[in-house]
Amino acid sequence: MKSLKVFAALFLLTFAMVFSGCGSDNTPVVVNDPQNKPADQNANAEAKYKIYLITMDYVDDFWKSIDKGCKQAVEEIGGIDYKWIGPDQNLDGPQMECIDQAVADGANAILLASSSPRGVIPALERATEKGVKIVYVDNPSEFDALAFLATDNEAAGKVAGETLKKHLEEQGITSGTIGLSANKDNVTSTNLRNKGFSSVFEGTDYTLADIFFMEDNDQSLKDYAAAHPEYIAFFGSNERTARNIGEQMREIDSKQIVMGFDTSDSVLTLINDGYIFATMQQKPEVMGHDGIKIAVEALDGKYTETNKRIDTGITVIYKDSI
Repeated sequence: MKSLKVFAALFLLTFAMVFSGCGSDNTPVVVNDPQNKPADQNANAEAKYKIYLITMDYVDDFWKSIDKGCKQAVEEIGGIDYKWIGPDQNLDGPQMECIDQAVADGANAILLASSSPRGVIPALERATEKGVKIVYVDNPSEFDALAFLATDNEAAGKVAGETLKKHLEEQGITSGTIGLSANKDNVTSTNLRNKGFSSVFEGTDYTLADIFFMEDNDQSLKDYAAAHPEYIAFFGSNERTARNIGEQMREIDSKQIVMGFDTSDSVLTLINDGYIFATMQQKPEVMGHDGIKIAVEALDGKYTETNKRIDTGITVIYKDSI
């Protein structure tokens, strides 16, 4: 009986090790989300190249759209063993483990939405030493790569600010405090959006509150929004912040104006229901699709550029646009 217990314990330990994935420190990665299976689930063993998409986390719907674009390119090009992985929280350590995991698995190229400007550079150095090609999507690291495909975030933030300012003035609101938000303070994309947004209100009678960083805690942002009924408006600089503020406005049936960013089904529903005024629509599928194409062209020796910046565009979405 004792030997059976020992065997069972060893079996469970082995099982846990095999399926733990990148991201220790209690931050497991979801490699095969049953609702969003990677394109390589039945990968051709004779695939010419192995390419990974590694995102900041596995939570935001935005990453699913990038993955969708990657899969479209994989299907068009053929001969690619493709995987999408990422930690369950936006942290440098777990994302570096994901990069190392991809390299150990024989990745030829990695499309990366970097968790921070410098936090994952050691892992990127190890990857490039092995000949792995790097393409940034949405958010870069301060490390050389083939290309960076993303929205011009500062310009997009400015458009968001101009859109909100015009709406406020049309409502006869010419002063008051506007709340700004982001998930973390080390994410270049949302920092640039808030910078562009803030520039619109310089020299006006509007006041911009300090940026509230929710640090992966959705409820903290909802509590922040609820604690400031005096604010005339809020700006959510990505899908998750826009969604949480909009959900809080719906919960308390507030008429405060919310300017969002990104277009998940949840955000679009909140626009349709009148709790988010408008949102900025990026083109994440283009980022994924064209990122895969660039990676393959580089591996084929047809693409030789370094650090090429590619603006994938932006559109303002209102209720009547849905």
